[in-house]
Amino acid sequence: MVKSAKRVFEVLELLKDAVVPLSEKEIGDKLNIPPSSLFNLLKTMLDSKYIRRDYQNKYLLGHKLINLGNRAREDLDLYNESLTYVKHLNEKINETIFLAYPQNNEMIYLTKFDSDRSIRTAAQPGVNKPIYSTGLGKACLSMYNVKTLENIFENIDFEKITPKTVDNFTELRKQLLIFKEQGYALDDEENEIGLYCVAAPILNDEKQVVGAISCAGPKERIIKNKDIPILIKKNAYFISRAMGLTRNGVDIN
Repeated sequence: MVKSAKRVFEVLELLKDAVVPLSEKEIGDKLNIPPSSLFNLLKTMLDSKYIRRDYQNKYLLGHKLINLGNRAREDLDLYNESLTYVKHLNEKINETIFLAYPQNNEMIYLTKFDSDRSIRTAAQPGVNKPIYSTGLGKACLSMYNVKTLENIFENIDFEKITPKTVDNFTELRKQLLIFKEQGYALDDEENEIGLYCVAAPILNDEKQVVGAISCAGPKERIIKNKDIPILIKKNAYFISRAMGLTRNGVDIN
């Protein structure tokens, strides 16, 4: 690996994970980069607009990365095929709609469409969430066979993100059997207090899970709207068809 290129990636990752902007010294200390090398590295990244400085001369990610991230997201077939349906759901239900895909034991959020009555949520495009604590993740997990599930959770410690988060594999399996039967999964304040989600899986031409969509909002309001599970299931199916899935064996009723 080219050392200078590796350091660029390390700086970007560090700034991505930082809660607040970082000074040059803080970056150097955390990454163990000599001051002389770091100065030239940061100057090059600044000139290229991949990072920027705030009024305290501390460093943040630059705006140029937004364009790169948007292009990377647009290159994903799942995003392209889902966008029309996600927009339609957002307009029809007037609740927040998410699109995400599974990666190992996490869900990667691709896009989010807020409603004009959204509640505040930490989930944003690009954010990773544990696969077992979200409706999106459970929708995907409900389509996996037992062996795959056992491999995923063999060495995972369940973290109690909220008091309602499922905290063991046995209980999760019980939930997944129900979710597979009904065709959609639920997150009842397991990932964020106050947030209730209804989610359904998206499959490809080989009937493999490639992602999921969800509707999220205040629990009472989401439960009261009986159309939400039906609409989420149907639109997940429509996206699956766009991804190559045939109707045989798929229940959208």
